[in-house]
Amino acid sequence: MKRDFCKLLAAAMAATTLISGCNSAQLELDSEDEVAVEESDFADSENKSDEESANESEESSEEKSDDDDSKEDSSTEDSNEYFYADVQDEYVYVVDEFLYEDITEVSVKVELLESYDGGNVYSLNIDYNDCPGRYYYETTDRFYLGTIYVTADRIYMIKDSESVPSKEEFEDSGIEICSALDSEIDKNGEVVSIENDGDVCTCSMYNSQTESGFYESFEWTKGKGLTHYRSGYGAEGDPIELDLNDTDAESASEDEVESADQTEAVAKEFFEDLIGTYTYDNGSQDGKEGVVEIKNIDDRLVIADYLGGNTSNYRYMFNTSECVKVEDNMAYVEYAHSAREDGTADYWYYVFEKTETGINVYFSEDSFEDVELLYNARRR
Repeated sequence: MKRDFCKLLAAAMAATTLISGCNSAQLELDSEDEVAVEESDFADSENKSDEESANESEESSEEKSDDDDSKEDSSTEDSNEYFYADVQDEYVYVVDEFLYEDITEVSVKVELLESYDGGNVYSLNIDYNDCPGRYYYETTDRFYLGTIYVTADRIYMIKDSESVPSKEEFEDSGIEICSALDSEIDKNGEVVSIENDGDVCTCSMYNSQTESGFYESFEWTKGKGLTHYRSGYGAEGDPIELDLNDTDAESASEDEVESADQTEAVAKEFFEDLIGTYTYDNGSQDGKEGVVEIKNIDDRLVIADYLGGNTSNYRYMFNTSECVKVEDNMAYVEYAHSAREDGTADYWYYVFEKTETGINVYFSEDSFEDVELLYNARRR
């Protein structure tokens, strides 16, 4: 009986093994495989998470880059063409008046203080040692030109501020010192006017309640910045007057001088070939007669037309510096026939043409385009 029970138990165990299709060793392997699969799934999940994180980081970086570009674009859009084209640490100004100091130039420092949505805040300071007249009523520093807020179309100023004013403070209580619109306002006797003339915007401020009041003016030029600054008291007391040292203008002036020198050299060569005395009569415009003399005096060529041959009664007298161009065997002379006290003059226009027998002289009171034959002068 006991033997039969053992046989039945062995058979049952064998059947169980056959039904499950595995033994204990196989179970252990399956358990390890399950763990490996779970670890692999975790690793894949972790890698996926890293990729997603990397993508998010890249997207975030791109968004940040876009934001930076947006800010840069915004800054570009908000630039004001009347402010300094190249904002740098300092600019050199030529001194017209600087209190009572004996100096020829001074620097103005430009410092970026803050950037707002729509514009930037700067401070402008004259860089010079302390000296008498520097302080307005012994409090306000006249070397400190102000804290200014520069937007795309306006420049605001707040004179005295212990901290950097907000955008709203500039817009609400600041003074507009540059705008495309001409204006004039009176704030309790402080008159502020803005006037535009071509590429120049000028802001003038003064106290209308007293003759000895403080005045101040800012002149902004498109593409250059603050080109002229002036301040002082009534009757020009303690004056400060500065002009931006314009290197472009200096270069242009040098080019003009060089061009004028070249023109005069060509004109000198033109008239040297005509040195001598010429006579004319029955001029086509006025019927007068006279004598033309071209001679070298102290290494300067002088060209003169004496009416009736009388050297005290000349129609014109000039040297080669008044010749503006030489073209096609013709010399063009802009002749200042009368001068004014302010340094300006009225001009007449002469054209000299070489001929086989002498000189044809053309004349107009208006322009070179309107000249007509005045006379033909023959060499004597």
